[in-house]
Amino acid sequence: MIIAMACTKNWYHYLMVDIFSLLECTKNIKKIYLLLETNKIKDVPYLQKIIDEYGVEIKLINFNREIDKLIDKGNVNRDTIYSNFCFARLALPSLIKEDKVLYIDTDAIVRKDISKVWRVDISDYYVAGVKDYGVLTDNTYERLSITGKYINSGFVIFNLKKIRKENIQESWFEVIRQKELKYPDQDALNLVCQHNELYLPSMYNYSHSVTKQVLNRSLVKVYHYAGEKIQWVVDRFFAEEWYDAEENFYDKFGY
Repeated sequence: MIIAMACTKNWYHYLMVDIFSLLECTKNIKKIYLLLETNKIKDVPYLQKIIDEYGVEIKLINFNREIDKLIDKGNVNRDTIYSNFCFARLALPSLIKEDKVLYIDTDAIVRKDISKVWRVDISDYYVAGVKDYGVLTDNTYERLSITGKYINSGFVIFNLKKIRKENIQESWFEVIRQKELKYPDQDALNLVCQHNELYLPSMYNYSHSVTKQVLNRSLVKVYHYAGEKIQWVVDRFFAEEWYDAEENFYDKFGY
């Protein structure tokens, strides 16, 4: 499996717990790309310990150097309540050379083996992800005139080969340049790809704001703490899952 994640430096701790939870549950991770505010492993606490423990190849990309190339500083979709690093997932086709990648948000943890999802055939699709039921309540479909599918961008398999071949990345950023968006990266992704998306089971992106508790929790593989962060995740009904992962992380790597 090829994984990608992205965040600013104030999220590095959550990123480490996220990566730890992934590697503890899923053994066939070939490579992880991290789009951060640095390209030096020493700048990210615990990262070298994780590499040494699991033997996984981790590549760092300084995304700070890429943002201005993609979106003008005055763009209405920049510097919003969402970090500009939300656009990192949309830049993956030009930043890495893989044919396919699984992007996972930093505000998530993996609790069960997710290797099965990597075997899903997406050769005819640009992306695969979990349907975002949350947007049904805020008129997103009407706001964007969406007539196809709409996925949450927190857990997405990107068919990079097809995306590059059909120049979809440029289409995403053209939407961002031309239209004010409520959920900048997610809206752009879905506007362009709505008729070439594959839905995945909610167990791969379980979130109160996405799935509305429609799933038996015993099946959940990935918990996604999407939405406003109040004292991190204590307001979430599955907060204990994240804190258990954090405790296990510290038990293995120390404070």
